Amino acid sequence: SQLSGKVEAQASQPKIAMAIAASALKSALDRGAPFAAELETFAAIAPDAPEIATLRAYAEKGVSTRTDIAAEVDAAANAMVAAATPVDQNAGFLQNLMSSAESLVKVRPIGAVEGKGAPETVARLEVAVNQGDYAKALSEYDTLPEAVKSAGADFAGKLKARLEVEKLIDSLIAGAMKA
Repeated sequence: SQLSGKVEAQASQPKIAMAIAASALKSALDRGAPFAAELETFAAIAPDAPEIATLRAYAEKGVSTRTDIAAEVDAAANAMVAAATPVDQNAGFLQNLMSSAESLVKVRPIGAVEGKGAPETVARLEVAVNQGDYAKALSEYDTLPEAVKSAGADFAGKLKARLEVEKLIDSLIAGAMKA
């Protein structure tokens, strides 16, 4: 591949080869692309880097981009808030009709609102995602009731994966720059 050609050309200068491989890895992450080839190229130069083993778990599929995550947060928030509002199985006809009408119009808090309820927590989670603060978003998610968490589990998984891979690649790059 082009990448391994560039890296081999710099084989006599391992720092430069490592920087090229790290840059390619970061670029693949930013595209949301699988990054197995880039990771293996990096591993060939720095086989002892502790981050490599964990990154391999994500390398085949890649992780969602920050843009994809931002695009999905609204639907995930709606699903989580809907899960926080239980359906009363014993409700009468009129109550069911009202619930049906309410489901057509989504009303939920947005912004950095105060409060301990699931809708307020989900609103803060959404703000954190839109600000790029995935760690804060996940800490809000962790406080939600189980039913609400399960409605947002796929989305939270994407957040966790993105956050972990970013930290690991940043750590690899920092290590490459020190080498």
